[in-house]
Amino acid sequence: MTPLLWAGNWTIAKPLVQRVDPLDVALLRWILASLLLVPAVRWREETLPVPRGREWPGLLLAGLTGMAGYNTLQYVAQQHTSNVNGTLIYTATPALTFLIAVPLLGEVVTPRRVVGVLLSLAGTAWILTGGSATALLRLDFNPGDLLMLVAASSWAIYTVTGRFLMHRLSPLATTLYASITGAAVLAVVRAGRWLAGEPLPSLGGRDLLAVLYIGGVASAAAYLFWNEGVRRIGAGPASIFGNLLPVYTALLSGLFLGERVTASQVAGGLAVLAGVYLVAAPAGAEGAGVTPQPGRSRHVSREEAGSGAPNRGQDAASPAGAGGGTQAGAGSAAGRRAKEAGGVQAGPGGFTQRP
Repeated sequence: MTPLLWAGNWTIAKPLVQRVDPLDVALLRWILASLLLVPAVRWREETLPVPRGREWPGLLLAGLTGMAGYNTLQYVAQQHTSNVNGTLIYTATPALTFLIAVPLLGEVVTPRRVVGVLLSLAGTAWILTGGSATALLRLDFNPGDLLMLVAASSWAIYTVTGRFLMHRLSPLATTLYASITGAAVLAVVRAGRWLAGEPLPSLGGRDLLAVLYIGGVASAAAYLFWNEGVRRIGAGPASIFGNLLPVYTALLSGLFLGERVTASQVAGGLAVLAGVYLVAAPAGAEGAGVTPQPGRSRHVSREEAGSGAPNRGQDAASPAGAGGGTQAGAGSAAGRRAKEAGGVQAGPGGFTQRP
């Protein structure tokens, strides 16, 4: 159900950003989502965790790249390209995340993962060129597709940043504070534009309804649903459902926006998904996931690991870093938390879609 809500974001945002500035849409989205996530985190965790001083720079980077950067770029891209192209390009994010995680996090490079990255990049190039070798040689790309590729790279940076943050904060709390910092960054930019003489947006009734859906349903509610799903079945199985995003988006965009799926999009999309599977899916000794166990779906903090006290509400994962919140060694505190989470993956594929 959650990927369907995210597909609704793409479908509703497409006409909205033709009428309202993409930056304003992103700002309103994360203001509303932040307001709704505060009580959600407090309810889920029975308290509102406060980030430590050294965590705020990471949260600022997460807000800048994941909420402010990614969403603004996505909405600008939607002004120039189709939703089908956009979501298919975004689906290559795990491969891009892996490329960043290798030097920063020491991700293991294997022949299978190398083939997966190359296959994902080849599929992305096929989508960017519409299956035309001539367009590739001439570097003749749709600007919206290129912006979406930059957006996917921004989300990959956010994903890696989330791994550092979620050593102590839960994924849902990390999402909350990244939403707050992202909204703050967008607010500063918007204030600068207003001081420069640009008027504030004027929203009609249908615009307000669209913003309510994007901020309330496709953001706050979708995060809670995803978090609960990962808590119940584990991040590995949940990540498979994340790949339904381009399918649902194609169906909704075809039904409501008249978009059509082309043969080059199908071929490129299959190549991207196959590559993502090779990069992310566990296979023998390379598998980073832990088999989900019913009833064991919570993190254990460092303090609780020593005291034996239960850790209430810190669910296994959320879209902010579903399944990749901890890169765990077998004997480390992070490793113990990953095992307790019942299915948290340490590989880049554990971080799944949250458009």
